[in-house]
Amino acid sequence: MSLLKVSSLLFLISVFIILSGCSSTATTPVPTLFPTQYVPTVIAMTVAAQDIESPPNNPGEFSTATASPTLPPSPTPSKVSPSETPTPTSDPNRSLEDLPSPDGIPQSPNQIISPGSGSKVISPFILRAAIKPSQDSVVHIELLGEDGRLLMREIRSYESPQTDWISLGSEVSYGVNGAEEPGRLQISVEDEHGRFESVSSVELILHSVGDQDLNLPSDLLEDIVLESPLANRLIQDGKMRVSGLARTRSDQPLRIEIVSSDGKIVGTRQVSVTYSEENSYGTFAIDVPYTVSNTQSARVQVWETGDRIPGIVNLSSVEVLLAP
Repeated sequence: MSLLKVSSLLFLISVFIILSGCSSTATTPVPTLFPTQYVPTVIAMTVAAQDIESPPNNPGEFSTATASPTLPPSPTPSKVSPSETPTPTSDPNRSLEDLPSPDGIPQSPNQIISPGSGSKVISPFILRAAIKPSQDSVVHIELLGEDGRLLMREIRSYESPQTDWISLGSEVSYGVNGAEEPGRLQISVEDEHGRFESVSSVELILHSVGDQDLNLPSDLLEDIVLESPLANRLIQDGKMRVSGLARTRSDQPLRIEIVSSDGKIVGTRQVSVTYSEENSYGTFAIDVPYTVSNTQSARVQVWETGDRIPGIVNLSSVEVLLAP
């Protein structure tokens, strides 16, 4: 074979290889982007899957803009007279796990991504979460034992307005007396007046030895959704309608308190949650009387108490303006 033919053959082979490579590159699919509301969740779950140690939290870092909505052991809210306690209408044996959630339920502002509820953990374990604190808020990370004793606490302050989600990672260490006991891991956010804005928690099994068995959360939705009153509304005539949706963990009634900016409780009631067979959320509604001598701001707090471990399980709130 002549040198010219060999050269031509090599040239044709080179062109074929180059065109094949270009074709392969051109057909590579473009990765599909996640919806913005799931970005913080995807980030945290990715970090957890890779078992990467979370860097120190800095409000200026780990922020991801999304379109998502809006405890020393928790100070025990004021007691309500037994005569005011309604008869619960929910079935304590009714399972909500397989029922769908209604449309329009917002995401929780405190998203505990790992460990999920029912996880078996060993000390130390890593908490991974996404939170959305407001201006001048204080975030409490706490682990409670079976009898409500405080096993771990970490406090973080955020002075600047937070319009974005913040990824949160923390190492949680604890000690238990026996081989295992139930525990509750909770994240609570207080406003500038020391009132609870929100509380979220997961139930865990705390082991002293052995292997961890971590669950993923079933969802990251708000458990108590306030539909009335709306934020920043003026309420008059000494009575407030409080209503909404709730997904509770027991048949205990919800507690309601109206707290002024100076910490005084100006109104309080209890209300039961009524469930249907259609979805995992029930409804609640009640008129709450309040007493103020002048127009002032107040925070309406609605929460569920622990059935086995004392304290607050979930809490939602809204700030309003009260007039006599």
